[in-house]
Amino acid sequence: MDESDYAAFSHLASSLHFGRSARALGMSPSALTRRVQALEEELGARLFERSRQKVTLTPAGELVLRFARQRQTELDELKHRLREEAASPTGELVIACTVTACHTILPSLLARFRRTFPRVTLRLFTQDATRSLAQLEDGEVDLAVIPADPGGPSGLDSQAIGHTEFAFIAPLDAPELATALQATPPALRDLPWVAPLGGVERTRLFRWLEARGESPRIVAEVRGNEGIIAMVTLGNGVALVPELVLRSSPLRDRVRLIAGMDLPPGYDVVLCRRPEGRTRHLVSAFWELSRTRD
Repeated sequence: MDESDYAAFSHLASSLHFGRSARALGMSPSALTRRVQALEEELGARLFERSRQKVTLTPAGELVLRFARQRQTELDELKHRLREEAASPTGELVIACTVTACHTILPSLLARFRRTFPRVTLRLFTQDATRSLAQLEDGEVDLAVIPADPGGPSGLDSQAIGHTEFAFIAPLDAPELATALQATPPALRDLPWVAPLGGVERTRLFRWLEARGESPRIVAEVRGNEGIIAMVTLGNGVALVPELVLRSSPLRDRVRLIAGMDLPPGYDVVLCRRPEGRTRHLVSAFWELSRTRD
């Protein structure tokens, strides 16, 4: 029995009149008769008793009617739930991001997504960009928010959701750096550097120094821009950090900007997804929401 069979049978069982039901169903009485006969043959039971005066349901017909009504109720409930899901979907969306993005760019976007899709569970992994990208490529997360890297892997969809420039920073109080920092521009060969372990920031710093013929004196290597700022506040050296991180850092008042040096170019912060994510509703919804601004 398909859905049209249920509808034809249920209508006839209610009207007990072939002509009236046939008109309501948009078919001829003979076509309705053939459909009932095919249904009786499929079920192996006579469903109606017919005479010139009236049509009545058999006991088997009563059983089938209860089944048909129950199925129609279940089908109506399913359609209602599907409409609810389309209007306010449920499920889980997993996002990997850098700590920088988590503190600066994502809060407003996540808040808007939560308002729009309150029944969706959000899971957020904060880590470095390399790990976030690896998890995305392996299918462990649905989306990743990372610095744009021209040398990064191809085959992923990406779109910019933010931008940052760079800043050179030094400790507020570091007498041993005073002489090197007093020069304009500062004497690069005399500066100790706190460097990132990897990522776009390390690449930009080393290329910038190389272009000036300098080989940096690295005194500390740190994973994460927040850790770099903390190391600078302790007087370990100077560093290159994204302005986005510096503005949101609770330690921003314990470092100072280094003047007199041009800066490496900044970078976009991008939202990435695998191509197959285009067909997943929650991924596409977050993707489209990220295109708009508050």
